[in-house]
Amino acid sequence: MNNVFFKKALTLASLLVLLLCGIGGAAAQDTVTLTWWTTSGRDSPEPAIRNVIAAFEAEHPNIKVDVSIMAEGAYNDLMSTAIAAGEGVPDLAWYWSNNWLPQALDITDRLDNDPDISRDIFHTEYFNNWVVWNDMVIALPYDIGANFVMYNKDVFDDEGVPYPTQDWTPEDYIEIAKALRNEDKRRWGGDRPRGPFRALWRNMGATNPYSDDSTTVEGYINGPESVAAYTWLWDLVNSGATPTPADLEVLGTEGTGPVDLFIAGRLGMATLNPGSMVSTLEAGVNFGVVPEPRVPGNENWVHGWALRAGIWKDSEHPDEAWEFLKFWNGPPGQRILMEQGLGHFPPIPSLLAEYEHADTEWYQGFLTVLDATQTASWRKDHPCWRGAVIRGVRDAWDLIMLGEIERDEVQATLDAMVEPGQAALDECVPRLGG
Repeated sequence: MNNVFFKKALTLASLLVLLLCGIGGAAAQDTVTLTWWTTSGRDSPEPAIRNVIAAFEAEHPNIKVDVSIMAEGAYNDLMSTAIAAGEGVPDLAWYWSNNWLPQALDITDRLDNDPDISRDIFHTEYFNNWVVWNDMVIALPYDIGANFVMYNKDVFDDEGVPYPTQDWTPEDYIEIAKALRNEDKRRWGGDRPRGPFRALWRNMGATNPYSDDSTTVEGYINGPESVAAYTWLWDLVNSGATPTPADLEVLGTEGTGPVDLFIAGRLGMATLNPGSMVSTLEAGVNFGVVPEPRVPGNENWVHGWALRAGIWKDSEHPDEAWEFLKFWNGPPGQRILMEQGLGHFPPIPSLLAEYEHADTEWYQGFLTVLDATQTASWRKDHPCWRGAVIRGVRDAWDLIMLGEIERDEVQATLDAMVEPGQAALDECVPRLGG
């Protein structure tokens, strides 16, 4: 009996082991591993990235995330190579290049039918301008950024100059910059714009470098509003209140850029970005934030941007990838990144309101800037504006910046840009559309 009992017990034990192995095997087979390529920086440091993964995996034990964190240059090269080959693209990645967008999964239906997330939680301008492509939602916005004018309050107080206001004008900018200029202290009043037909140009009425139907530059690149904007630039350059390109080139060899000059008190005003706010805050500088100046009555524009995070269209695990994407770019992941990164600003207004410095004057100024109309609302549908047309008429900008033409030559200089601008447009439209 003992032998019989022992054999039965052994048989039952064996069956139990096999059953448990089967359950374990099934569980292992059900576990999905997603590949994720990303980059890190002060706004999204590696510990914060790994904490996002840990928090997600705790809620989704059947999904594992295999992350590769790399430098931007390496990331760009690897993504370009993988997308060109049509294989080896990670399940989740940044889609910051327009050339990569056709490889991103259309997530419109997933987003519109998911009870846990909605497009309505995101900042409308940043959502519509950065993740909607060909009427499809091909990504979720990851963060938001914009250009605005930061002013050093201590410099203003030192020179006895009133602070700029939300409704200041381009002429105000020049006059304030001149008032802040102090040669004895090696201080400039302000900096110069980065390029034409961005927010400042639009604030002066020069909205587009060519027609909406992408057929002509005549009357746009050399129209009256454009001439007025370029003439304003000439006046700023010739005021002596801003660093010259040669100044910045010399300072650049010393590792000094506009934000460093601003923090050092050698630049009273500068057109900067959210990362600059964080650097300035860390340096203990007393500063304020206002929109770029505009002509009274004109629409208020902002040069803003957002990173796009998406799913590869040929991912073998699109459902699981969607679960991670909505966690990473939704409130759970974005809150982790905002709290643990330096200068990560989520594209979700409700989270922006929770920022640790939300009650400060400079941060409220930043939020005001975000609500302006984005230059991207036109540029996203006109891909030839910068790489083709603006590059084709760069000579006009350079001649003014280098002080090589007279003020009354601005109109003729822009008239001379019509032919190369038109040639650039005609070459680009068949290639890029718009």
